[in-house]
Amino acid sequence: MFLERIAIFTLQVREKLETFLNSLIRETNSRIGEIFFVCCLLFLTGLLYYTWATPSAVWIKILFSLIYISSSLLCISAIHFITKRKRIRKNSNVMEVYTLTEDESKKFDLPNLKAIPLTKLQENTIFKAFSEKHFSGDYQTFQALIQLKPVSQIKRLVWTDSSPKLPKKVNRQTLLEFLSQLFVGFENLENQQMKELANYYFVLKNSEGIENTLSTKNISDWKNNKASYLGNISRLLKKNL
Repeated sequence: MFLERIAIFTLQVREKLETFLNSLIRETNSRIGEIFFVCCLLFLTGLLYYTWATPSAVWIKILFSLIYISSSLLCISAIHFITKRKRIRKNSNVMEVYTLTEDESKKFDLPNLKAIPLTKLQENTIFKAFSEKHFSGDYQTFQALIQLKPVSQIKRLVWTDSSPKLPKKVNRQTLLEFLSQLFVGFENLENQQMKELANYYFVLKNSEGIENTLSTKNISDWKNNKASYLGNISRLLKKNL
């Protein structure tokens, strides 16, 4: 029984480590993975220096040097994969390295999230209505948003709706309200999923062209926001259905 528990625990740890490393390597846009592995490399280098600078047995220094070399190669390989947007895939029982294209960098797997039923005419009408004040961009990107299809990051929609109290700030609250009205199940997503979805299809820019950011705190504020201006988003969308 004791050995079985150890085996189960070992498998669970391995699974969590694999998930953690995979998530780090996928963080190509935020550079979280790159920063993590660079910090690991610097930490290992510091330990190597400390090992050789302090009195200790030669075999300990040699052993740690071997560990350092293997660990450093792992970190450098991970940094290379992140910066060069490399991935590994299995092709005809052969492992091969390939480079992500702009459109392959992110694909959303949100089975419980679906756009409200829209005809092509309604899609076009909504796009034109919100393009007048709230955002700018290509109609094809708007269609990709509705269908949750990949888009190039340089073709993201630009959310320009300004905050009522701070005209130089982009109104993040109306963006979240727009997505919640456009998608069934949006409110059931986790805050991080909402953030990733919004940041993938939209870039936030104020009237001066300065980019603003969307945080999970903005999302928490939106969930408790009862301001009347959010109702304008719902009314504008329903008006064009």
